[in-house]
Amino acid sequence: MNQIKWAFSFLGKSRYKLYTAYLFMVLSTVLMAIDPHIVKKIVNDVLYPMFEDPSIPTSTVVSQLIPLVLLGFGLLLARSVVRFLSNLFREQASQRATFEIRQALYKKLSEQSRSFLMANRSGDLINKCTGDVEAINHFICFVSYSIFDSVVMLTVVLVVFFAISWKFTLLQLALAPFAFWAAITLGKKVRPIFGEARQQLSKLNTVVTENISGNRVVRAFCREKFEIEKFDKENNKYYEMNLRANKAWTTYSPVMETVGNIMNGTAIIVGSLLVIWKQITVGDLLVFTSLSWMMNEPFLMMGFLINDTQRFLVSCERVQELYQSEPDIQSPANPVPDKEIRGDIDLEHVSLTFDGNTILKDINMHIPAGSTVGIMGPTGSGKSSIFNLITRFVDPQSGHVKVDGIDVQRYNLQHLRRNIGIALQDVFLFSDTVESNIAYGVPDVDNEVVYRSAVDAAADEFISKLPDGYDTIVGERGMGLSGGQKQRLALARALAMNAPILVLDDTTSAVDMETEQYIQQHLAAREKKATTLIVAQRISSVKNADIIFILQDGRITEYGSHKELLEKKGYYYNIYRIQQGIATEDDLKAARDAIARQTASSAFASQKPEYAPAKGGVR
Repeated sequence: MNQIKWAFSFLGKSRYKLYTAYLFMVLSTVLMAIDPHIVKKIVNDVLYPMFEDPSIPTSTVVSQLIPLVLLGFGLLLARSVVRFLSNLFREQASQRATFEIRQALYKKLSEQSRSFLMANRSGDLINKCTGDVEAINHFICFVSYSIFDSVVMLTVVLVVFFAISWKFTLLQLALAPFAFWAAITLGKKVRPIFGEARQQLSKLNTVVTENISGNRVVRAFCREKFEIEKFDKENNKYYEMNLRANKAWTTYSPVMETVGNIMNGTAIIVGSLLVIWKQITVGDLLVFTSLSWMMNEPFLMMGFLINDTQRFLVSCERVQELYQSEPDIQSPANPVPDKEIRGDIDLEHVSLTFDGNTILKDINMHIPAGSTVGIMGPTGSGKSSIFNLITRFVDPQSGHVKVDGIDVQRYNLQHLRRNIGIALQDVFLFSDTVESNIAYGVPDVDNEVVYRSAVDAAADEFISKLPDGYDTIVGERGMGLSGGQKQRLALARALAMNAPILVLDDTTSAVDMETEQYIQQHLAAREKKATTLIVAQRISSVKNADIIFILQDGRITEYGSHKELLEKKGYYYNIYRIQQGIATEDDLKAARDAIARQTASSAFASQKPEYAPAKGGVR
């Protein structure tokens, strides 16, 4: 099967350990088959002659018996050692394979594009990397080993039994077709059920993940009961699916067990009759009864092995689906040579569509290296999409995004992103020290750079007051810090990269005006002047920018400096008056009307502007 071949391909050099484990298992089975023959020899060649001829000296019997007993103990000890080594090697091999699979899956996840992660539930991805991988490990370590062990046992015992009595052996096998029929039917029944169960488990994990991540929202809105009921609903579905699988198993597994037990009883009854009819010796009967379990065991285990194999096949298909997925955004096969990036940015007739919705429409923008650009507009106007294009989180449907005159799709992805420092509005902090969070993008940076970045981001003051300062462990997702503190740490993290391009996505929305002014002054005074893109809703965040772009309905409807935009008395002017608290009802109505008119405009972005600022603008 493709799934088995794929899973075992991750064994690498450990496959030799697995082969050795299989070899030792075969040796162990052969040794088990020898034991009854020692008992047979004791009965036929030592005990029977003693009973038939009382004149045989006891010393002679003992001298014959001791070597056979010692041989039996020796074989028992050898079998124990061989079995131990077999278990050790197969466990090492299976753990190595699952280690490689987990590592490959995590690497694949880290390379995936934003669209993939948005389209897949986190609980499902987590379940594939944990529960499904464990199912693969269980198959490699136990199920496949047990299947091979059952085949070897059945082969060895059939050879031994046929050598003694072919009639007895054929009679034993007469019931085998019933067990195989039950096994095949069970496999067909449970596989689709297991597939649905794994999907339902992913939904269950998603509910738990969301509840833990959003626990503050849940408590704030008093929705604990609702979340518990939602979990109970998904948990009940998972419970019912497992019951369905269990019902199928309990329907067909007794058939296989019954066959095995009948074969065990047949061995005793038929074997005794053959002894009476002098077809076999008592020693042969002991061999039959001693080894009959080796014929029964495969049939008794068949239900469990079919069950676990179907679980493995379903889990393996899910893991393969993730492993074989390719990211939408990748480095080109032959990227341009890595070189120092200055930070000159151009967007030429760029349009972007996401999930059938047009986000940006024919955007033209020139941002000279070292300039500061503000981007404003209503919610959903496409502001954040600008830096998503520059960082290649997404690619445009048409047009070109260039950095230093080179299309970003020609850069090595890692090289491009290492030259862009990003502070997002939705701040994510890791469960690590404050220092490690700031130095996340440049882990080998000097402490002085971390400190300087924290100072420029207005974060040093509150960091110094933390219990262990920069060595304080930040809670998961920044728990324990205020929104403004998390934003300042995110800004410090972006500044620590000292990249030629700096993107600030509403980075100061949660800080007060004085702190925002402090940050702006320190950013302006930094030794290395980066090309800075500020996506914001507040006028105070962008008013000092060299040029400000206004986006509405995916188009650039205004651009210019703070003073120039106020003179145009458009969207920016109205927002300014509203935020200053000097807007009248007429101003608010005018703002709404202006937004409606500007949204309806469709030709502005592709037209040549009457005025192009010296430091950048629409081209």
